[in-house]
Amino acid sequence: MLRLRLKKPRWFKGLLLSLLFTGACGVSQELYSARTTDLDRCQTELTRSQGDLTTARARSDEEAGAREHAQTVEMEYLKLRQNLKATETQLDELRRARAQAEQRSDLYRSLVSRLKEMIDAKTLAVEIRKGKMLVKLGDAVLFDPGKADLKPTGESALRTVAAALREIPDRDFVIAGHTDNLPIKSSPYRSNWELSTARAVTVVRFLQQEGVNPSHLAAAGYSEFDRLVDNDTPEHRAQNRRIEIVEMPKLEELPKFEVPPPDAGIENESEPAPIPPPAPSALVAPPIADGGVTLPDAGAPTPSAAPAPPPATTKAPLPKAPAPPTH
Repeated sequence: MLRLRLKKPRWFKGLLLSLLFTGACGVSQELYSARTTDLDRCQTELTRSQGDLTTARARSDEEAGAREHAQTVEMEYLKLRQNLKATETQLDELRRARAQAEQRSDLYRSLVSRLKEMIDAKTLAVEIRKGKMLVKLGDAVLFDPGKADLKPTGESALRTVAAALREIPDRDFVIAGHTDNLPIKSSPYRSNWELSTARAVTVVRFLQQEGVNPSHLAAAGYSEFDRLVDNDTPEHRAQNRRIEIVEMPKLEELPKFEVPPPDAGIENESEPAPIPPPAPSALVAPPIADGGVTLPDAGAPTPSAAPAPPPATTKAPLPKAPAPPTH
């Protein structure tokens, strides 16, 4: 008997295996296709979400950079405002100093004009020394050696100076007496301190008599300790023996400086809690300072220490013995 053997194509074998596999697993082709579709959709959504996340992160970085840039610009703006305010303050101070310098220049020119004849005669000089304007007169014009009484020539010179000072009613003047370094021998004054001060007081009294407001006058003696030149020759010692009428600056003309408040640099400490009134007992609880440190009361005597009562103890219930196992 003849047996015919038919050759099956390869696709038939693959289909057969697929059917057998599907049937063996119990999963239909439709379910498999649906799950595959869901998987593809999830992968697509995941890819899109990752793109959205990347975009959001980039936008967040840009916003953070913009905020940082805005903060930098704001800080620079505040700094520029502070610099502008400081510049305006400095400009105001420069204007004020310039106006004061012009006023003092006018005063200097006025004094030089009023005392020109005495300046030309070498009786006195108008100078600027240590930043202050002054009228300088030698002691030979005013006093005899070792004395503090005015000579007639001194009174005549001071009378002209007083006429000029009366025209400056809003300025203060210090009359300063100066001597050389030679010790006093035949004089009623013990030292050059007394002599220089007595001569300054004499000039102040004479200017007051001539109509200068005494509330704008003061006297000071410098003895030998504010010399113009070394006391090494008779000529130099003569230069150091002098009377100076020093024009004093006004308070508003002095350099301004900020005085810090009394509590500057001290951190604000929190106020301690109020102390409750003491209980009616022999002992008073001392105040408690910040940090929990007990401070004694400065106004009350320290009481003797009393033993603290023992803390109350609470007995915990004893655990019950386990019940015997039942058989």
